[in-house]
Amino acid sequence: MPLNLSAPSRTFSIAWWIAIVLAPVAIGAELTSPSPSPDGLAFFEKRIRPVLAESCYKCHSAEAKAQGKLKGGLFLDTREGVLAGGDTGPSIVPGKPDASLLVKAMRWSDPDMEMPPKTKLPEAVIADFAKWVEMGAPDPRTGAKGNAKREIDITQGRGFRSFMPLARVSPPAVKNAAWVRSPVDRFILAKQEEAGVTPSAAVSREKLARRAFFDLTGLPPSPEELDAFLKDQSPAAFGKLVDRLLASPQYGERWGRHWLDVVRFAESGGYEFDGFRPGAYHYRDWVIRALNDDMPYTDFVRWQLAGDKIQPGTYAGAAATGFLVAGPYPGQTTAKTLERIRYDQLDDMLSTIGNSMLGLTLECVRCHAHKYDPVPHADYYALAATLAKTQHGKQSLDPDPTATKAAIEAHRTTGESLVAALRKFEKEEFPARLESVRKDGALKTASDARWQTLDGIELDGDKVRLESGTDGVVTFAERTNSRLKRQGAAAAQGAENPKDLAYVIVAHTYQQHLTAVRLDVFPDKKFPKSGPGLAGDGSFTLTEFSITASPLNKEDTAPPVTLKLTAGQARFAEKEMPVAHALDGNPATGWRAKDNPGVENAAVFAIEGGFPGFKGGTVLTFRLDFRADPIGRLRLAMSNAPLPANTVAAEGKPDAAGSAVFADKIDFQHMMELRAMVDGKLIDANRPDAVRWLSRLDEPSRKVFHAVTDYPRQPPKPKLADVYTTVAGGQDVFLLRRGDVANKEGKAGPGFIQVLATTGPDRWLGQPAREPRVALGEWMTDSEGGAGHLLARVIVNRVWKHHFGRGIVATPNDFGAQGAAPTHPELLDYLAGELIRGGWKLKPLHRLMMLTSTYQQGADTNARNQQRDPDNKLLWQRPARRLEAEAIRDALLSVGEKLDPRMFGPSETGVESPRRSVYLKVRRSELIPFLTLFDAPDATHSIGDRGATTVPTQALTVMNSPFVRDIAGRLAKRALSKDAAPEAAIDNVFRIAFSRMPTDAERAKFSGYFLRLKESMGGADPKLAAQATEKALAAICRVAVAMNEFIYID
Repeated sequence: MPLNLSAPSRTFSIAWWIAIVLAPVAIGAELTSPSPSPDGLAFFEKRIRPVLAESCYKCHSAEAKAQGKLKGGLFLDTREGVLAGGDTGPSIVPGKPDASLLVKAMRWSDPDMEMPPKTKLPEAVIADFAKWVEMGAPDPRTGAKGNAKREIDITQGRGFRSFMPLARVSPPAVKNAAWVRSPVDRFILAKQEEAGVTPSAAVSREKLARRAFFDLTGLPPSPEELDAFLKDQSPAAFGKLVDRLLASPQYGERWGRHWLDVVRFAESGGYEFDGFRPGAYHYRDWVIRALNDDMPYTDFVRWQLAGDKIQPGTYAGAAATGFLVAGPYPGQTTAKTLERIRYDQLDDMLSTIGNSMLGLTLECVRCHAHKYDPVPHADYYALAATLAKTQHGKQSLDPDPTATKAAIEAHRTTGESLVAALRKFEKEEFPARLESVRKDGALKTASDARWQTLDGIELDGDKVRLESGTDGVVTFAERTNSRLKRQGAAAAQGAENPKDLAYVIVAHTYQQHLTAVRLDVFPDKKFPKSGPGLAGDGSFTLTEFSITASPLNKEDTAPPVTLKLTAGQARFAEKEMPVAHALDGNPATGWRAKDNPGVENAAVFAIEGGFPGFKGGTVLTFRLDFRADPIGRLRLAMSNAPLPANTVAAEGKPDAAGSAVFADKIDFQHMMELRAMVDGKLIDANRPDAVRWLSRLDEPSRKVFHAVTDYPRQPPKPKLADVYTTVAGGQDVFLLRRGDVANKEGKAGPGFIQVLATTGPDRWLGQPAREPRVALGEWMTDSEGGAGHLLARVIVNRVWKHHFGRGIVATPNDFGAQGAAPTHPELLDYLAGELIRGGWKLKPLHRLMMLTSTYQQGADTNARNQQRDPDNKLLWQRPARRLEAEAIRDALLSVGEKLDPRMFGPSETGVESPRRSVYLKVRRSELIPFLTLFDAPDATHSIGDRGATTVPTQALTVMNSPFVRDIAGRLAKRALSKDAAPEAAIDNVFRIAFSRMPTDAERAKFSGYFLRLKESMGGADPKLAAQATEKALAAICRVAVAMNEFIYID
């Protein structure tokens, strides 16, 4: 229980304060617990009744008795029958599962009493029954054993308060008209005047601001935000504050959390396996966005039921229908249990739809007609049929198609502008650049070399097969162990000896009179030390290099020829490992240059006697053998020009004549085209190709050409997100007798709840037939002929409940006969009508409720009012309400300035995360203890009204949690200012934590406590003073956040 230190009477001693901080384990509180009936009944309907119907009723029900099959005199089809038991006595002892015969029989612990007799129930089911008995065996099936079947009158049922059309009501007249700020106030005040009670005085502006901040954003106001509101003394000041808070992104996070309670959202499947759902958070994010955008509530409902059908293949549509699959679902099934689990899945969807959107309890209708509401057995299965082709799954979709479209368009326009610049260059600047190259002599140097790059290269053989890159450059990926792996492709196996590798490269040429071959080796940032080799130091060792020539023309029967290579020359080589070693036939030697990492290298080999080539073209097969470490990137070229004499210097570099061989040159054919261009002989059609080759000799040409060639050819692809949502599947739905999959009574067609439909289902299913889930949404949002009037009542009641602490209908998930009657039925219909007339927008509804005198009341007590309306059903005061678990944690993060405002994205784990609690991972089997301690739901079923327990462990946790200790230290640093007096620091703590200044008495007592703590921590020592000050104030902050005033909102 949080410490109630901020009550009107604050008389406590310093010693007591110290005892609180130094001995927090002594803190105690009265233990209370909320009524378990709503959760217990929901648990029964989901986990107990279906098993009874499927596995027990055939031998233990009124129907079994009528058929002469009743066993042991035991009826399990009514609560009375379960409690009375059979021949051996009561079947259960509420609260004591181990003493209950029913649980013992299910456990098969007694050979003489095993139920069911032939097949033992799964352990998870038996555990559910034990839990149910421990909860007190909540069971709505009242009536004598073997009670008669109930007949439902639909016409009569339409006269029930919740199923009637909205009444057209006008705000009533009141005596105290001066108190009225809004038509809503008239409905409230009229009831008060009738009962003889009077409203409370308005709350202080500080408390009103704090109330609004927490109601709409779930966060406290900062001192600056509070000051700005207090400074505005205009009559419209509070309205402007409400509008600003409704427009803040934190609104969607706050109210999204309320909705996630109702729809039992979690990110795991529950049950014993509780498999995690990585893409489930997209539904949460969609809810927050929809609320922030003030999506009309009708669309909000339709999209959650059928977003994937309204906008197929879109992220938003798939994310929205995460609603249907947010509930528990077993991760493993068997052929025997598959069909039952499928109906369990449909039941989870239907019960959540009923609870969250219609305020109806539909789960019991799976087995029989509703005991209290006019919902026949068949209506349940008609609704189930609208979901028949829906099941759990995931879709990979683009979460931001607008951004993707913009990126694709930007890619297109940029590419077009680069091409346009190149074309302009070709037309206007190319001749001048070509003339400049000619004058520089570079064109003649290139002509003399006459190297032709071998494009169209294939890498063949059983060692490696890869594709060639641009300009004949072949890129190999890094080597991992004994494998070569190409980026984006499957691995290619190296040689049989893991220390040896070989490349077999096949190319063709039409050149004649071949005189030399050139091997260029290129660095790459992806390689070790940038290469060009794949060894750890960037080197390679080429042990052998050979070429075989054969005819390209298949009709040419000439045999292959092995070319004899001589006179190897290299840019760089080690003295002991010259390039000539690549031709010596000895695999133990080779060419290596390890002292030049990250630098291009090249080797040129002369063909002894030259090779004339084959008339129809020549196929050249190159084999490169390596010892351990191969080349990463290479290019091969051929020449038909004579080579200059050259020798390799001692330091491994070629002489001047040899250096000319390694100049960056171009193909002879294109060189001739460039020279023809200079002479004016080249036609314009060849100009673009000529520019390509000029770019290799001229820097301005290179820039404009490579701006185009280096630009990505493919537009950017969307970054797809895996969304946990609905997917097509499932089977036809059958009406099940007693909900038992073994007792099918005929196929069910799509339809709706008759009492909420003025016509047949074709009004929404349409002709031709509309997709059933789309039709379900249309029926549900139809306020004239469908369920729209009930839908409106339910949602305005939820909004009212979160603003006033109690709904106009106190059972927000049950508007049926078993639910509470509305305290102000005319107001409920008025608000529902306003919602519909306002386009089903929720933000104006908040404003309508908050700008009332009713909302802005204080919590004053009044003996007369208390006597006449002890439960405050007439709203004559606005009592303090405890924050929900998530809001408590978020408030701690906020006052400690640790709150990370990032929105959306994957959930995070642990209470220590700086993100808002709505973004914490919700795993059903691993709930966060700090949150569950303050009554966060377990996400097994819809929760419309959280409990608010008060237990000692809450105070103990707040006082001792490392998370809270960290926050207290941060709050202390925030409250301290340079050379601040104790009173100033205490003032800051109060302003930050409670949104108010302390009273004089509070300031004096807290300051005295602060000074004593500081002294006890060594504050008298100048060296320890600063540290003692911060520690003492942190202790005060820890007490402050444990006080009721921090987590209760007046």
